[in-house]
Amino acid sequence: MRNSIIESDLHYITNENLPWEMFNGKTVLVSGASGFLPAYMVETFLYLNETRQSNIKVIGLVRNIKKARERFIFYKGNKNLKLIIQDVCEEIKINENIDYIIHAASLATPKVFQENPVGVLSPNVIGTANLLKLAVEKKVKNFLFFSTSGVYGYVDQSSYPLKEDCFGSLNPADIASCYLESKRMGENMCIAWMHQYGVPVKIVRPAITYGPGVMLNDGRSFADFISNIVNKQDVALFSDGKAIRNFCYIADATLGFFIVILKGEVGQAYNVATDYEISIIDLVKTLVEKVFPERKLKVVMKADDSKKYLRMDFPRTTVDITKLKALGWKLNFPIEEGFKRTVKSIEESNNIRKES
Repeated sequence: MRNSIIESDLHYITNENLPWEMFNGKTVLVSGASGFLPAYMVETFLYLNETRQSNIKVIGLVRNIKKARERFIFYKGNKNLKLIIQDVCEEIKINENIDYIIHAASLATPKVFQENPVGVLSPNVIGTANLLKLAVEKKVKNFLFFSTSGVYGYVDQSSYPLKEDCFGSLNPADIASCYLESKRMGENMCIAWMHQYGVPVKIVRPAITYGPGVMLNDGRSFADFISNIVNKQDVALFSDGKAIRNFCYIADATLGFFIVILKGEVGQAYNVATDYEISIIDLVKTLVEKVFPERKLKVVMKADDSKKYLRMDFPRTTVDITKLKALGWKLNFPIEEGFKRTVKSIEESNNIRKES
């Protein structure tokens, strides 16, 4: 049984007036296929097969086959989904024809930046090179690279919200920069392969994205908040909460990714976020007081050294989304509805597991 919230999200995404027929009969290679963001894209392709008989074949590259099978349990036995155990940092040999490549394999959680910086940067650099070489070999129609809004670095406060051509400093000698510096390099590699080999690259820079499938133990504050709410615990805040962010619901973000693939300009990068800014403390208060008041939870300020992961402490990370909106992208899920759907989805999935 497919999760009802995910079912609703997939209907919303594929109901958008886009040239979905461009994918008909095509093969799409997705690296990191079971990850939070790319998994929704994989499901969208398979949903198009169900509802439009699109006959899209998805090849998912994954490192943890058990996790991938659990993530795609609803599609067990689906002939159009092929999972391959593959580290993108190793040579990639695939005999099938490939029409589209989506490179989303990456370790993006701050918890691993200190303990495994080489593992963090390698997929963004070595993995990107391997997939770009494959793109040249297969003469792909499109190569979508997942970057991050964090590539903008530290900029003056007057520059916010950040447009796609606004960049500040990062310290390459700081181990905490392993993720963002490697994403910058990955973007540059995409542009280099485009200029030298003609690979039709497009780049998306997602900001904070949340929704069904988010890992509740990945160390990011909003995931902790969702976990607290699901477990009916007071919501713990481990900072002063003054940092300003913009949170995008995954169905809106996924639609943005597809709009970039289908309508975006080759060689361009696009911010994928909301234009609604909110501080962490205001988000927590909104969740406790407005979205889930019936749970009678409180906001608890705490100190916990275990939460001091190696991360970039940006006081504000909001970005400008005018460029993607110009392609027809619209946001449909305000923050209150998005978090309500997220919690409902997690609780529904937990119930399904208990009953099975």
